Amino acid sequence: MPALNKTDEVDLLLRVLECSTQSDGWTPILALVDLKLGCTSFICEIEKNGNPTQKFGGDRSYAHLNEMLQTAKPDGGQDALRFLMTNAALYYPYCKTTLNKGEFNGNKPSLERARSRDGTPNSRPEEPEVPGLISPLKRTDHSTILFGCLFNTYTTETIDVELASETFRTLTKVLAPGLEAFFQLERERAENQIQRILLSCSSCPSVLMTGDRTVLGQTSTGLNSLLSTGGAILRGEKVDFKNKQLEACLQDALDAVYAPNTSVHTKNGTANASTQDQRNNSVCIEDPEGNLRRLIFGRVPSPVSQSGINQEPWVLIRIAETSKLPEDIEAILQDRFDLSQSEAHLARHLTMTGSMNDTVEKLGITRNTAKTHLRRIFEKTGVHTQLQLAGLIHRLSGLF
Repeated sequence: MPALNKTDEVDLLLRVLECSTQSDGWTPILALVDLKLGCTSFICEIEKNGNPTQKFGGDRSYAHLNEMLQTAKPDGGQDALRFLMTNAALYYPYCKTTLNKGEFNGNKPSLERARSRDGTPNSRPEEPEVPGLISPLKRTDHSTILFGCLFNTYTTETIDVELASETFRTLTKVLAPGLEAFFQLERERAENQIQRILLSCSSCPSVLMTGDRTVLGQTSTGLNSLLSTGGAILRGEKVDFKNKQLEACLQDALDAVYAPNTSVHTKNGTANASTQDQRNNSVCIEDPEGNLRRLIFGRVPSPVSQSGINQEPWVLIRIAETSKLPEDIEAILQDRFDLSQSEAHLARHLTMTGSMNDTVEKLGITRNTAKTHLRRIFEKTGVHTQLQLAGLIHRLSGLF
């Protein structure tokens, strides 16, 4: 079979250094391997859950991986793909036969034809099996990178096993620095993007996380502010939301599904209850101290990988403290929702304090009067809870 001479190795190394950090750069790298060896090569990234990513050729590479492993069913019960992802030695050339026999201890690949369970050659006529080699090149907490070659112009009887194994080992050594450069650049791009996002929201405590709730970064007090609301806890590097409203807001941001503005009836007809940016959604919750906190969820752009594929979505959570509302908001409430002066006054102060007891004391009214005002406020604005009312008033005030 063809082998890589020194000139071929240099050509391939130059191609790796030139293309590995470019968008779609791995396509010409693998094309050169295929040309030099007359094979079909692939690189495939497999996530921890067994799903392929869209890097390095995506579904096409995954199809070649399946072709490589379709007859590999080890007797020991361990799935061949799972073994390659978790226990297989990096850079070692595994073949179908070693995987079939469960020879996971570094035995030399034989590339021989698969045999039946009793150890005798299969007597049933079948198509010649295409030999191939596969090896894990990189393993992280989140995924494993597998590199493989299918030697399409050979059969298990005609291929030179020693030469194929030696050539494959050379390939893995040549590809390794390019793969490191690829992921190093991705890490740098991600870190730069994280810093840009957090710098843009330095005016309030903020937390940036991935779709699986892993914290990527925060402003100086971001995570403490989020946890102090009582609606979330930290488990390792991930945030676990205990509040269903917060969980719903996060999911809406991840799915990019935003509810249209709510129409409510006013004395002048119909008006929108929300003026918020449709890219964000928010919720008000009461912290354990009884203070009202506003959490604004927004999907933000994650870096585009060198393969040109968008990464998983990121979500930015901003935690805004309650602030003094302008008195003008009372006039807006009266005009838009036909609230009386007393009702608008109560709505504003209740939103600022977050506490009915504090509001009653501050306004010098009875609790029954306050309840009557609040019931009418709910009827006229179309909201159903104090938190929804606070969200409405803050949006009308342009605070988020």
